[in-house]
Amino acid sequence: MVLLKNIAMQHSDLFAMSHSLLGLTRALIAAIACCMDKIDADGDLNAPGTMTEDALDAQIGYNLKRASALAMNDFAIELADAGLRPVTYGMLALIDERPGIRAAELCRRLGMKSANMAPLLAELEERGMVERDDHAEDKRVRVLTLTPAAREAMPGWLQQVRRHEDRFLQRLTKKERATLLRLLRLIWTDEG
Repeated sequence: MVLLKNIAMQHSDLFAMSHSLLGLTRALIAAIACCMDKIDADGDLNAPGTMTEDALDAQIGYNLKRASALAMNDFAIELADAGLRPVTYGMLALIDERPGIRAAELCRRLGMKSANMAPLLAELEERGMVERDDHAEDKRVRVLTLTPAAREAMPGWLQQVRRHEDRFLQRLTKKERATLLRLLRLIWTDEG
């Protein structure tokens, strides 16, 4: 403690400067808080001193695209060792949740066209992750299942995806994450 006092006395000008920086920081925080207070409870971006709804940063599509790009890049890094992309992971996860799902149903649930899915299924089959088998009652229909190797790897992939989402959404509280998920589902699902 005595040492700190000696340093303080010798360098009082530095402490005075740091004290004024602290004051400046507090003033800046107060100014930001005042601006934040100007945005009404509905999140009105047209409140005095805020951006207009026509500003690029105020456009939902732009913000969704930016968030999506960050999510996709981080996902690619996290699952690079498995060679999975978001689309192929989504296919494998849904097949894992619904063993015996038909390719047409997989397309519908993932919002994909069969022309886009066919080469991806062929890739996953070639990599030994997916098997196509005849339907038990209708031999014209093929059903999809994970191979034993993919079933064994799925818990590890799921853990990697959780790690990715935790990192990607680290600034959101658990409640905010649930709200975000609910709102995103409202946008893309047909269900009321």
